[in-house]
Amino acid sequence: MNNLRAICLRSAHWRYWRKLVWVVLCVGIFLNLSTITSAQEVAILKSADISAYSEAISAFTSALPSSFRITRVFDLRGDMEKARLLARHIRASKAKVVLAVGLKAAFAAKLEIPDIPVIFCLVLDPEKYGLPTTNMVGLSLNVPFRQSLQSLHTLAPKVTRIGVLFDPEKTHGMHRQLLHDAEALGIKIVSEEVHQEQDVVAALHALKDHIDALWLLPDSTALTENTLDFLMSTALEANIPVVGFSAALVRSGALIGTYFHYADIGTQAAQLTEQIIRQTSSSVLGTIIPPEPVHQSINQKSARYLGFPLTPDVLRKFDERF
Repeated sequence: MNNLRAICLRSAHWRYWRKLVWVVLCVGIFLNLSTITSAQEVAILKSADISAYSEAISAFTSALPSSFRITRVFDLRGDMEKARLLARHIRASKAKVVLAVGLKAAFAAKLEIPDIPVIFCLVLDPEKYGLPTTNMVGLSLNVPFRQSLQSLHTLAPKVTRIGVLFDPEKTHGMHRQLLHDAEALGIKIVSEEVHQEQDVVAALHALKDHIDALWLLPDSTALTENTLDFLMSTALEANIPVVGFSAALVRSGALIGTYFHYADIGTQAAQLTEQIIRQTSSSVLGTIIPPEPVHQSINQKSARYLGFPLTPDVLRKFDERF
């Protein structure tokens, strides 16, 4: 009798544990499915498949919290005719936020996605194209003038006249902002317009006797593979420091550069995505935000050629040195 009772108890005990294991498994499956279905969906629309965009997108994807899911990367491949079709797919995906990378992607989002928050990045002179709209926030390509000027004044504190070459068809907005910011700091901007690559030589010769530094803008008319060496060599021969906007320009001979990395932009866009979805602060929609963090670099060979002292205190102000 005792043996029978023990067998019954063991059987009941086994049934209890089997049921408990089953319940735990079911709860685990439910929670896993719940996590999947509750994931915040994010869509990416890019203008084309180029390395700068890919670098930003990769950093964006890596920086998103695990509770966010990339629905899909939609590629315009440079073709604005695809905008309406891809926008339809994005709306069907139930994306809570869209990352638009590049001008064509941002402009397509403006035209076709008015009802979903959009973060755009890597767009030159966005105001020229009516960006951002009220459902968009942009990450600027412009490092605030004051930050770049601080780097220049570290080496050349007496600079008061800065030369700029620009094509009004391409960088009018950037030039206008530069004039505004420089005026507020008591700096004179001496400008020359260039409308084709062939204008650069005459424009620089017209500037060089009236400036203390040459400021390069990301202007594809003024700055090309053919004009870069001329600008750098002519400025250095005239003892004029050149201020660049990328590490590559500083490596090529610019004295200093203040800029961001594409990966930084992607990471910043991921932070904005979380902020917009979770509504953790006041709305940033309808605004353009400066890039963060900003890097400062120096070309030590150019500094020595121009006679600027490279003391430890000076070098510590630059996080990248070439």
